[in-house]
Amino acid sequence: MTLSSSARGLRRWNVGQWTMAFEHPPQGLSPDDPAEALRAELLALKQASGLSYARLGARTHYAKSSWERWINGKQFPPRAAVESLAEALEQDPGRLLALWERADEARTDEAGTDEVRTDGVPVPVDDSAGARSGEDGTEAGAPAPLRQRLTGRRRLLLVGALCLLGAAVSVAAVLATDGDSHGTRAASPKPSAAADSAAPPAPKCKAEGCNGKSPVTTNCGLDGQTLALTRNKNMVIELRYSKACAAAWGRITYASKSAIVDADNSAGVSFATPVHWGNDVYSPMVSVTGRMTVWACGTLPKGGARECTRHMPVPGPH
Repeated sequence: MTLSSSARGLRRWNVGQWTMAFEHPPQGLSPDDPAEALRAELLALKQASGLSYARLGARTHYAKSSWERWINGKQFPPRAAVESLAEALEQDPGRLLALWERADEARTDEAGTDEVRTDGVPVPVDDSAGARSGEDGTEAGAPAPLRQRLTGRRRLLLVGALCLLGAAVSVAAVLATDGDSHGTRAASPKPSAAADSAAPPAPKCKAEGCNGKSPVTTNCGLDGQTLALTRNKNMVIELRYSKACAAAWGRITYASKSAIVDADNSAGVSFATPVHWGNDVYSPMVSVTGRMTVWACGTLPKGGARECTRHMPVPGPH
């Protein structure tokens, strides 16, 4: 179904935000088909955003080919992808996730109670411009017969694993008892080096201490999230935020050389940087704490137009 066939169903638009919704089912869309309703809503949001599949993939960290399959109804999208789309386009994730839940329940009812839910994991997408051509994502789901066969195999594997586990516990109990009777006790296992190395690096600055510093070298980008998103012609402007560092920064993509990104807070702190090569760059950080607000701006080359995101407060607890 193309956008033109569903255009009569789009009735809500807020200037400055990409907000579109179905007030009534478009022609050819049955209100009793939750999967089709979800697909049509995803298509409407993509068309309203003006983003290509490649840019949508870059914003959500899923491959562009995956989004093409999900939005065109070739595959059912994973829950995490739908939530990521809502956050990237500043939509209410609750509304989209409610549509996803209804569609997923309908699919489960059709395939049986052993249906595997499609809570997939995002396909990593390199944030550099060259990587945004998109690599094929992992398959979000498989045909129902295959899923049922996989489910049966998993049951057999689970039963076998439980039997092996029971035997191992029995052997361990015998060995432990024998060891105690001879006055010896097995040494407690030491934590593996792999477990110690699994902890993410700690941030190297906090709040005002992050002003003017790079989100990459300070590890603040590890928990970075997009608070606001806007465009200046083809240039995409993001306001990025780190809860661990209590700081924010600006990022521009699909920009030309000498375009400028800056991050600003309500305390008057501002840092900017231009694009030296490629077509993307991020600014140094500014702190954002308490009742402060923060925003990011992008300026076109040669003194061109400047556009800014909304002024955002410190995000509340989720």
